[in-house]
Amino acid sequence: MKRMENLQENLKKLPKYTLNEEQKENISLALKREIKPKMRIDFVKPFIALTLICATVFALVLSSDSERNNWFSELRQSFRPQVELTTQQAKIFNLPHNNQEVTGIEDKVGMLFNEQFVAKDARRGAKMMLYFWGDSSELAGRNYRVEAKNTYNEEIVISKGTFDGFLFDENIQQIVTSFETIPTEGDWQLSFYVDDKLFEEFVIEVLPAFPKTENYTLINHPMELKVDEKTEIYIESSKESGKEIEVKVLSKKGNIISEHVFIQNGKATVAGSFIYQYQGDLKFPEQGTWTLLIDGEKTQPFKN
Repeated sequence: MKRMENLQENLKKLPKYTLNEEQKENISLALKREIKPKMRIDFVKPFIALTLICATVFALVLSSDSERNNWFSELRQSFRPQVELTTQQAKIFNLPHNNQEVTGIEDKVGMLFNEQFVAKDARRGAKMMLYFWGDSSELAGRNYRVEAKNTYNEEIVISKGTFDGFLFDENIQQIVTSFETIPTEGDWQLSFYVDDKLFEEFVIEVLPAFPKTENYTLINHPMELKVDEKTEIYIESSKESGKEIEVKVLSKKGNIISEHVFIQNGKATVAGSFIYQYQGDLKFPEQGTWTLLIDGEKTQPFKN
């Protein structure tokens, strides 16, 4: 605004025969027209930004707790620096003595584990069989360690122990152990060490955590189910809910796709508490994002 006033003042001070009064007025009006739109644009830009921020906050207020948690989690992850895992992917091959399928690197290291790991799940890694290929004189009595690292450079030790004997022949060491829970989904690099020296490493995929509510947890992973095919499903509960529970499949928009009844078929004691198991059938008509409403409790959205 100050600049506009200076320009107008300079126009008045021009020599007598440079411009007449009408020309000076025309130039002054043109300058005013040029300045006004810019002022409006400068005002509109922050106004639009503020409107978008308010709309986002309002949408989050209206959304459920699970949706907000997912949104903030994804936003936080998007800003984290990542590293590239350049190690080879794990492969499936057969053991020479009994033709069992194992996962790992042939003639180096393998895991008797034909399922996929699931984030925050202790069940699938509770009992693990590892195989190291090497001369018995070089491995017997030495220590081993298994470390896991993801693309966000998070590292954890998931197993460690001592080689205690060769069970099959002089070239394969078998170890019975268990894996610690892997905390997050995505690609994880497993590195196998012998006395702190890298022995072999490979990359595995870890699926997202099982869909769960406050009291119920799906035991079958949706990403392992066939699309548009009815599958027998198990749900565990930490509370006694009677002989039957109702399970609804909801679409991404919250519409009810199907309704099912699960029947209690057993219970067990874990760490001094009862765990109740329910059995039923579910079908996801297509690949997408879903939510389960289990006995009135809603899971977080998940993909199949």
